[in-house]
Amino acid sequence: MDLCIKSYALKLLSKRDYFEEELKQKLLKKGFDKEKTEEVLAYLKQQNLLNDEKLKERLKEKSINKGESSLKIKQKIYQKTGEFIEISEDEELESAINLLKRSFKKEKTFENVVKFLKNRGFRYSVISKATNKFLNEELWF
Repeated sequence: MDLCIKSYALKLLSKRDYFEEELKQKLLKKGFDKEKTEEVLAYLKQQNLLNDEKLKERLKEKSINKGESSLKIKQKIYQKTGEFIEISEDEELESAINLLKRSFKKEKTFENVVKFLKNRGFRYSVISKATNKFLNEELWF
């Protein structure tokens, strides 16, 4: 295994996490040999320094906490990995509520909340549940 490729890959991974395909493209773009790059990627996977499944879950959780719709989350992960993921309605509901709590600034009417979530790509079943929960919570404070 080429020490130069390995050290460069470790340097990249020390700054942020990469999906396997992202790291492979970065190493190949840098001009490293394809076979040696594959060898380094296999080593990193064996050492558990490169784990696409864990990274997908972290990216999904981060997006839910940011309040992104399931469509946006799926698109983001598909662009990085080429794989589709499933997001449950409960996770999308949590994301919608997080977005409302963090970003909703208008007058708290049913119509305003629905429009706010609809414009951000949430499904209607999630919008209705999140809106009812958000408006009912606000009444108790």
